Amino acid sequence: MTNLSLINNDQTMSSVEIAELTGKEHKNVLADIRKMLVEIQSAEKPADYKDGRGRTQPCLLLTKEESLCLVAGYSAALRMAIIKRWQELESQQGPQIPQTYAAALLEAGRLALEVEQKNHLLAVQAPKVAFADRVAGDDKGVNIGNYARAVGLGQNVLFRALREHRILMSGGNRHNLPFQDYIERGYFTVKEGTRTHNDETVPTFTPMVTGKGQQWLTRRLIDLGYLKPIAA
Repeated sequence: MTNLSLINNDQTMSSVEIAELTGKEHKNVLADIRKMLVEIQSAEKPADYKDGRGRTQPCLLLTKEESLCLVAGYSAALRMAIIKRWQELESQQGPQIPQTYAAALLEAGRLALEVEQKNHLLAVQAPKVAFADRVAGDDKGVNIGNYARAVGLGQNVLFRALREHRILMSGGNRHNLPFQDYIERGYFTVKEGTRTHNDETVPTFTPMVTGKGQQWLTRRLIDLGYLKPIAA
């Protein structure tokens, strides 16, 4: 198995080793890496390795953050294999490198916060967050009832929570509509329509959670205790 490599003093792991650890074909790991690097706007770090026939073949190098970001969408067993390998590799580098980690998923959660501060995109530790990440580019969004079902909350529970935490307004003709600040941040839109009531056409306003809003709201609900991340 390959050793830990260094690029500009940053430790890296090769796509070949990731393929070996996860049991995935190297070509599929390369495809996953390239897709992730585009999403997080990070440059490729090409390298070479010798295959079983002694031929020189291309591979890619990933930093620790990138490798954990990559396997965030893999199974827990595969994520743990990568984290344990990092522990082994870093323990060989000397005392200046951290020797231990918290449980795998808590490490991934901390890493998510660090990478967010660098404006990177990281799939974090909850399946509900993974759902939000997949739809982050959806500007039209979904209504709150559908979002509630997607993350496993009752619609009434979610509406009440959003009102209590002053994300949605309470009372009056703007009941259950988002505060303007959250609209301006791009988290919500309001869909306008009409309905017939007593033979009159009246306007309707439906709050919609954008893709960006679903990502933000899922993390917010985890922070508030309404949703649970994966346990370590």
